[in-house]
Amino acid sequence: MALTDFSDFYGSFHENGVNRVLEHVLAKRPSLFNYGTQWVADDWMKRLCCRIEVAPEVIGRSNPVVTVEQPLPIPGTGGIYSLNWAAQLAEVKIDFHPSNMELPRQLGGKLGKQQFGLMARVCGGIGCPPDWVYEEFPPAPQEPIAIPGGDNPATHVPDREKRDPITLPVEHLTCFELRLYASGHAEVTGPEGFQVVELKLDGLEIVDVEPEGLENGLECYIEALVRYVILPRLRVALPVFVFDLPLNLGSVTIKAATTPPNNPAIEDDQLKVFVDMEVA
Repeated sequence: MALTDFSDFYGSFHENGVNRVLEHVLAKRPSLFNYGTQWVADDWMKRLCCRIEVAPEVIGRSNPVVTVEQPLPIPGTGGIYSLNWAAQLAEVKIDFHPSNMELPRQLGGKLGKQQFGLMARVCGGIGCPPDWVYEEFPPAPQEPIAIPGGDNPATHVPDREKRDPITLPVEHLTCFELRLYASGHAEVTGPEGFQVVELKLDGLEIVDVEPEGLENGLECYIEALVRYVILPRLRVALPVFVFDLPLNLGSVTIKAATTPPNNPAIEDDQLKVFVDMEVA
């Protein structure tokens, strides 16, 4: 069957090209994928958990590499103490049906028809202070627990002095790395004239994390990251093009086709989009 049996034209995006674009975006816009405290951003080459490739022009133009976020608060300290941290999306790869990457068994092991696969390497770290920090920055005084019936000394603690928030000093981050896999499909969404091709998530799995509850919690958080950060940046616009013909002979409209069985279609290692041309 010819590719245009159900439409007038078609275009495709090969997985190799998509992955090259992803590499390009990761290098050109690193602040979209690397987050951490100011301490991390001040010397990101040494303090990030995973090495990243940054385009020379990013450095030359003094563009940010790390998006600065607030330190991680230690609950119960009244907002006084907090920790440095970093989170990175270090690598992303897309695979269009048929499978060229092995998926975890929880995702079926391989892609189904009209599915895409995604592999991402996620790095993170928390600034765990050395022992001397706890001596230099003691906890705020608390009233001791009074034992009922005992001869308790005065347990009143003077009002706490007002203290500025402190991010505890650290020499380096305690780092970890996760590999996650996802499967999904593609849809055309939006009203005519503002349509986009979107990748929709079907399933997500982190490999070899124990205990199970920790793995489920991490999957919950990273699924939100994929839905809100990664997939929205992979959308492709499908505008309607209208061209007026000379001599007032009418106009030509090019828009997404509605007759193909799948539009967009994920097959042959490609994401295919079919369009029609109408003359009015």
